[in-house]
Amino acid sequence: MTLSNVRLGGLVALFLAWPGLSTAEYKTSSFPPTHELFAPLQADPTDPHFGFSLGAPVAHRTIARIDVGDYLGIYRWALGDVGALQLNVGGSINTRFDATTTSHDLQVVDFYGNVPLDLRIGQFSTRSMFYHDSSHLGDDYLRENNIQSVKHSWDSLREILSWNACKALRLYGGYSYAIHTKPDWDGRDQVQGGVEMFFNPSGRGYWHPYWANDVQSWARTGWDPTWISQLGVKTGNSFSLGRGISYFLQYMSGPRLEGQFFGNRETIWTAGLKFQISDHPFSPAEAP
Repeated sequence: MTLSNVRLGGLVALFLAWPGLSTAEYKTSSFPPTHELFAPLQADPTDPHFGFSLGAPVAHRTIARIDVGDYLGIYRWALGDVGALQLNVGGSINTRFDATTTSHDLQVVDFYGNVPLDLRIGQFSTRSMFYHDSSHLGDDYLRENNIQSVKHSWDSLREILSWNACKALRLYGGYSYAIHTKPDWDGRDQVQGGVEMFFNPSGRGYWHPYWANDVQSWARTGWDPTWISQLGVKTGNSFSLGRGISYFLQYMSGPRLEGQFFGNRETIWTAGLKFQISDHPFSPAEAP
């Protein structure tokens, strides 16, 4: 399977969508709303977002995570009454600390940047992007373990196809290929899939429960999957994906997603907060 084949399949699915799909009135513009065409992946910790969480890894020390990041819409091209195409830039800094020490030792920090091109047609949306991930061990971790840091980074092409099946259900799947890595990897392919269920789809009220699930699997770890299941409540008056705060509990099991530790397997329970500061995203409540 190649990225070009995945992209072709995604575009075919988009353009074969039945005529009855409802489409918002999009306008060609500069610096458009960030998440209107392709909504955030709720359970993917690598998707840029603002958040804080405390985790309890099984048989390990309690950890804390601080994630800082988001996307910026650069330009949107309206495609008549069909949909819209939009260029964005995004980035994030994802950190992990040992929460049991007095100084909260920094273990690892990942720097992530991407350039997504989003396309929406009715209930379908696709994201094609180039992204870079650079992972670095924290000074505290290096000092505690008396080891020499080795840079881990990769440049990848990624394709994700998302379908809002109805007001309360979203399905997505994707494929990535690492075109350049440090150090050199064996197995550069990755697949991803997920399902998100949103409750209170009427848009009334300020509390919107959700259940989001994500699975990612890399060839570099022998296709051993990382499973993530997140149950939360989102505050805000835009159904569930607008500006607001998410309060969540999360279960994660499988190879770690930080580049320095992708060979380490972990099971971890987490409680946390996510802050969405971007306004006016696409809402599944607008789907038929």
